[in-house]
Amino acid sequence: MLTNEHGLKHLIDNLHIGICRTSYGPNAKFLFVNAVFLKMFGFQQEEVTQTYLSTLFPSDVEYNSFCRQIKSLGFLKNFEIRLKNKKKNFLWCSLSATLGKDERTDKHYIDLTIEDISKRKEFEKNLIESKELFRTVFNNTAAAITVTDKNERIIAWNPYAEKLLGLDKEIFFNKPVKELYPPQEWKRLRSFNIRESGTKTDIETQAFHKDGTLLDVNVSISVLKDIEGNVIGAIGIMRDITSQKIAEKRIKDSERKIRVILDNSAAGITLIDKEEKIISWNKYAEIMLEMNEADLYNRPVKSLYPQEEWLKIRKANIRKLGGKKHIETKVMTKNGNILDIDLSINILKDSNEEIIGSVGIMQDITEQKKFQEMLIQAKLAAEQANSTKSLFLSNMSHEIRTPMNAIMGMIDLTLDTALTEEQRDNLNVAKDATDNLLRLINDILDLSKAEAGKIVLENIEFNLHNVLKNVTKGLGVIARDKSLEIELEIDESVPETLSGDPVRLRQVLINLINNGMKFTSKGKVGTKVAVETMLKRNNVLLHFEVWDEGIGIPKDKHEAVFELFSQAETSTTRKFGGTGLGLAICKRLVEMMGGRIWIDSEVGQGSTFHFTAEFELMLDGTGEGPKRHAPIVPEELVKDLKGVRVILSEDNLVNQKITVKMLEKKEMIVDTAVNGKEVIELLEKAPYDIVLMDCQMPEMNGFEATEAIRKDEETTGKHIPIIALTARAMHEDKQKCIDAGMDGYVAKPIDRQKLFHEIEKFV
Repeated sequence: MLTNEHGLKHLIDNLHIGICRTSYGPNAKFLFVNAVFLKMFGFQQEEVTQTYLSTLFPSDVEYNSFCRQIKSLGFLKNFEIRLKNKKKNFLWCSLSATLGKDERTDKHYIDLTIEDISKRKEFEKNLIESKELFRTVFNNTAAAITVTDKNERIIAWNPYAEKLLGLDKEIFFNKPVKELYPPQEWKRLRSFNIRESGTKTDIETQAFHKDGTLLDVNVSISVLKDIEGNVIGAIGIMRDITSQKIAEKRIKDSERKIRVILDNSAAGITLIDKEEKIISWNKYAEIMLEMNEADLYNRPVKSLYPQEEWLKIRKANIRKLGGKKHIETKVMTKNGNILDIDLSINILKDSNEEIIGSVGIMQDITEQKKFQEMLIQAKLAAEQANSTKSLFLSNMSHEIRTPMNAIMGMIDLTLDTALTEEQRDNLNVAKDATDNLLRLINDILDLSKAEAGKIVLENIEFNLHNVLKNVTKGLGVIARDKSLEIELEIDESVPETLSGDPVRLRQVLINLINNGMKFTSKGKVGTKVAVETMLKRNNVLLHFEVWDEGIGIPKDKHEAVFELFSQAETSTTRKFGGTGLGLAICKRLVEMMGGRIWIDSEVGQGSTFHFTAEFELMLDGTGEGPKRHAPIVPEELVKDLKGVRVILSEDNLVNQKITVKMLEKKEMIVDTAVNGKEVIELLEKAPYDIVLMDCQMPEMNGFEATEAIRKDEETTGKHIPIIALTARAMHEDKQKCIDAGMDGYVAKPIDRQKLFHEIEKFV
């Protein structure tokens, strides 16, 4: 029994709940608080008596509700509410209050007890969340969960269990758990003595589906015990591994198949561990290396290779790259033989990207290497033969073109003089003959270049419509002489501006139209162009048709006409002439342009030659559509070359005389030289506008003279244009002239207009 106020205060301060007394009313203040209250709400003793009770409440609404209940009931018991401390932080509290009255002053007051229940509320929250989490996991896990009592009957299960086993609530409840398993599997589960061990995980077994089929399952069982250690039930978690077992079976079957394939593969295959030792191999590896299991197992893989070959493999940095294919190297057999092999290596890594080994595949290419060496020798011999042929053709071209240049030049010069009608006719016949001879030489050279792969297609912008019109217009003169009509039809979808080789396209068209005119005695020869298809990369495939109303070609000869030196009939050759080279050259050029060529024809019904060719579309400025128009540049007449000072180097006096006359007819001033030394001497004496340089001359040829001139110009800073005049007409001959420092190139026999245009470009 406490007998004094001090003892009462000591008792109140040592309680575990906050105790306080406040005045009563809207502005109630604290009259007394114990130490627990001060600590709970963070107040000091001297400040708490100036604090309003309402400051503890979250809002005026909740404080006013508290006041109404006190006024109405006179008390409040275990009311759970969040209150604020001095720092405005909330804490859950259990609040009890009693409304009292001081008999002496007749004033009301409120006595309050406040218990901090924050930890309990947090525990309750966690418990609710834990239950909710358990319920969520239990109901949504992709595994069947069953709970059994101590008598091994099912008393709880999750939805997935119903789905997996096909059972509903009525069947599940109170069902003996052993009925889920085949008898032999239940017996095996019993043998694990799970009640004694308390748990057993990852048991692969089988369970019944409602329809009687068996499921492959993985089961984990945990025994439930009370606090005294008595078994009160168990929880079973069952996962369906039917698909996994099927996959495992497939993997095993696949492994067996792979092993059969590996053992019957005509390649040596080795599996290497991370220490670079051989741990597995196939039968062919034993045969190739002449080794058995004792020789191969745990053998360092480097010992298979000669030292220099192993160093080469090491330098390939295969581990970093992850693998490398087709390494040509060598291995040593047990008996010391050296084999050439094609080696492919793949690095093996685990899930953490750590290297765990590698697989090596060895193809024995010893015989192949020998065969390749034979092929190389054969190729070198063929290239030597082809080079000899090209040199022969180049020399023959030079030897034939040099006198032809004289013949054609003299004919042209003579045709420019006053002649009788008979003389002019005779010279025109001779000119036609030389033109045909030159065409034959050009065909042979083109064929040789095509066979040697030395024709190089240009890729320049050109106006297709202009090319087609110029070709038909140019051949129109020949057509009129034969009383033939030439027609041209261009589909409106065909673009004007393309990128490709207009010269080779013109060559194909001229060959085909000439061919049509040759075999047509009356009627028409026509050309038609349309778009075959639009290709990727802004390319277009065009379809060309060249048709005639001539004698036609038998169907069984359609393929033969594109073969070398072949025509439809031998009688055709006798009647119409020709070598059979033109169509063969057309076929090769068309194929180089990404197309093909074929024929539709019947005897007496005329012929239609079809060919396709691929060109690049030239886009407009926006890059979205093809250019609709390109400049059509007519072949202009040569401008006035009067007064141009020319050095002509030519050791053949006949050709020299003809060329001088050609140049002087254009009123150019010409000095001649018969070798490169004389050219250099003339340049030292007087200024000239251009040099026409023959390439083959005695003492100093054209290439040597050009090199000397260009070397001298390095100090003088001057540059005189040099145009090559050569009877060599191969592509490499032209390139050789350009590489030597010459500016232009004109082949013999000299076409006067081409020569004048070439001079005009540089002066």
